[in-house]
Amino acid sequence: MRIKNKEIAEKLGISVTAVSLAINNRPGVSEETRQKVIQLINESLSLSPAPHSTINYSGNNSVGSILLSVHKKHGHVINDKPFFSNLLETCQQEAMKSNYALTIAHYIPGQNIDEYIEYIRSLKIDGIVVMATEIDNDDLSHYRSLNIPLVLLDGSFDLADVDSVALDNQTAIFRAFDYGYQLGHRNIGFLKSEVFINNFGHHFDGFMKGIRTYNLDEYNHPVIELPCSIEGAYNQMKEFLANPPANFQMPTLFLADLDFIALGAMQAIKEAGYSIPDDISFIGYDDVSACEIFDPPLTTTRVNRMDVGRIATRRLIQKMNRTENYYTTTQVSSELIIRKSVKNINN
Repeated sequence: MRIKNKEIAEKLGISVTAVSLAINNRPGVSEETRQKVIQLINESLSLSPAPHSTINYSGNNSVGSILLSVHKKHGHVINDKPFFSNLLETCQQEAMKSNYALTIAHYIPGQNIDEYIEYIRSLKIDGIVVMATEIDNDDLSHYRSLNIPLVLLDGSFDLADVDSVALDNQTAIFRAFDYGYQLGHRNIGFLKSEVFINNFGHHFDGFMKGIRTYNLDEYNHPVIELPCSIEGAYNQMKEFLANPPANFQMPTLFLADLDFIALGAMQAIKEAGYSIPDDISFIGYDDVSACEIFDPPLTTTRVNRMDVGRIATRRLIQKMNRTENYYTTTQVSSELIIRKSVKNINN
């Protein structure tokens, strides 16, 4: 039986509110406190693990346990944005609907992956959802070594036999490219994250698909790598503009891997004397709250925060309840939100 929030607060000498923030991966508590809370919860749920061969995946039991592993490999993408807290909440709600207990474990940058996997192995769990935003193939192989039902959340691997639920990243960027093209833009550039994750790779595939689809090879398509934070993108874009490559030509439209990258670059470009969108247009990705209050408000892709976690948890429960010899990759659609950062230049 899981320890109560009040008991955790008393044991650690913190408030019940702090316990709730830690459990739901909300800002307002330190990572150290969050880990202590999660450790107490895990200890309360953990019994001596039965031999692996005796774990029952048949789904005959009405109550089971699911682990949600938040794998923060470097922390440049997984942060305190609402997207990730929404994922946690929807996973929890879907597990509760089916009468499964949900335990959350956090892998933090620099942690020994072998020790972390052994810790998971010691838990009495029936399946695992991995927040796969930042994981790579080596990380995935460690999780697969657990030999329990596994679903990746917010990440997929083209050549891996593993179930995954992710956003349709390629189509989202291609849709943004098409929107710019329909408004007359031909010189379209891309603001690329300097940190690679699979999702960003699919973003760039969507960008290149736009160039191929509309036969725009002859036009100017600069690609600039920037940090994932607003401040980092702003500072690095300022440095770029102060000393651009000899052959650099400013496009009429920039697409970006993330809103944070777009917003930081926009500010640097405005300070360099350009007008947005009259001189240069921008389209972001994620629809963070700052998009609406920036000047001009940023056109962006709004990701489907609520359904991704629910679908992944539902898929895991399905795998735990019946034997299957196939894997599924589910791509959840997103929506282009039109604001005022893109100019129609058809005329």
